[in-house]
Amino acid sequence: MQGMLISRREFNRLSLMSGMALFRFQEDAPRAGIPVSIVKTGNRGMGIRKAVDLLEPLRLQGREVYLKCNYNSPDPFPATTHPDALRAAVEVLKSSGCGKITLVERSGMGVTQDIAERLGVVQIARDIGINFLPLEQLPPDRWKKPDLKDSHWKNVPEVPDFILEKGCVVQVCNLKTHRFGGEFSASLKNSIGLVAKYASKDPALNYMAELHSSKEQCSMIAEVNQCYTPELLIMDAMQVFVQGGPESGRTADPGFIAASRDRVALDAVGVAVLRLLGAGAPLNKGSCFEQEQIRRAVELGLGAGSAAEIRLISDDEESRLFASRIEGILSDSPVPEKLPPD
Repeated sequence: MQGMLISRREFNRLSLMSGMALFRFQEDAPRAGIPVSIVKTGNRGMGIRKAVDLLEPLRLQGREVYLKCNYNSPDPFPATTHPDALRAAVEVLKSSGCGKITLVERSGMGVTQDIAERLGVVQIARDIGINFLPLEQLPPDRWKKPDLKDSHWKNVPEVPDFILEKGCVVQVCNLKTHRFGGEFSASLKNSIGLVAKYASKDPALNYMAELHSSKEQCSMIAEVNQCYTPELLIMDAMQVFVQGGPESGRTADPGFIAASRDRVALDAVGVAVLRLLGAGAPLNKGSCFEQEQIRRAVELGLGAGSAAEIRLISDDEESRLFASRIEGILSDSPVPEKLPPD
């Protein structure tokens, strides 16, 4: 029977892990709150399907969907959406019974059509039967000025008409640090790819130049999100940038997928993960909800107002343990890494 014995240290470790999981994720006593699903996995497609299934059923029957992924540059994942994430997201949408799906993008580091072709996105869209719309090709009369109340934008950027007409938008975002002033990039930042780079009636007016030269860039990112409310958000964090970004940098491999209908909740989870993985300043300063993108989004009423309003949901032990570590950082009470002394 000697092979079955465990040391006291190992017993303490297992007890600590089990206790945290039971305390935070008792299935017979679920907490109220805004759900964010967490799936630890080695299979991206399975993870995306499972993360969406853990949320309330999609209400997309017959609705036209505008799918916003991340094709800001011609660089591979985690700079841009992984091809398998695009395929899995479309599979999930089609299984919901939705109508036409249009992949939309306005790249920041090149011409959208060229970037999409280099990444193979144009061919993938054909293969899986969806439309692809580079937003630079949208006619001038389809760009509209939104009303961004109390905005830091001097020139409010135009958005496509389907945004203001309450079109159904689904996002697939990555998770990464952002060295060009945004601090981090997740779902709030991904919305910048839905706005115009240049004014439709004045090509000399560059909205993105204003954004990237402003000290209020993080607030401006949040403010653009007043234009619309997404139906679903999927975060592919199988691999993330923890330094550098958005197109290159030092990576880590947390191997998880998250999903939610709340941008603020999802991005707060993303910041917690980046902190867990060792991202430096400014992301490691203050609480997750003190990060400027999130703080401004809360002020605008775009989502969860605090960590207490977020409910992390998982249905397997590995995912629950990972979610427990995230929750500890969200609540500013990190899960202890050190084991109790013998």
